[in-house]
Amino acid sequence: MNSNEEEKRERIVKLAFECRVQLIAYAYALLGDYSTADDAVQDAMLTVVRKYDQFTEGTSIMAWCRSIVRLEVLRIRQKQKKDRTLVARLLEDSIDQAFDEYSSGDFASQDARKRKALVKCLGNLTKRGRLVLQSRFAESLSYEQIGKKVGMSLEAVRKSLYRHKKQLRDCVELNVRNVE
Repeated sequence: MNSNEEEKRERIVKLAFECRVQLIAYAYALLGDYSTADDAVQDAMLTVVRKYDQFTEGTSIMAWCRSIVRLEVLRIRQKQKKDRTLVARLLEDSIDQAFDEYSSGDFASQDARKRKALVKCLGNLTKRGRLVLQSRFAESLSYEQIGKKVGMSLEAVRKSLYRHKKQLRDCVELNVRNVE
């Protein structure tokens, strides 16, 4: 490279770097992420250094650099799109695998045993205990609504739910273990 070429490259690169802050703002507006915008401008600056000879002196360095940044932004978006597609495919594969494992029988038969034990254990609860649990979980009532329906204070509803859920959980676990 002769000295005229070297001087031209230095002038163009210097002018391009003076536009860096505006170029980052431009890339940020397009990408919405500062770090990614900074990467885009950095890659664009490398392109400026490599392709300085394509710049026509006397024209707008900002416009030329902005067009290079725009191409970098498009390249990054394309890469992100591929990455998202890959992530989506991996997620779908994981979901399929989990569903296959669940459907294989081990989990399904264990769930059937738990449901059977739950029905048996619900029969062991008091009528009021079943009503409190049904109001909360089947009817999705608030503690306050349950209290009005059953005639209990808010604190009594809270304690009743805690006690009856624990009783059910312990009963179901015991019944499932005894079947296995």
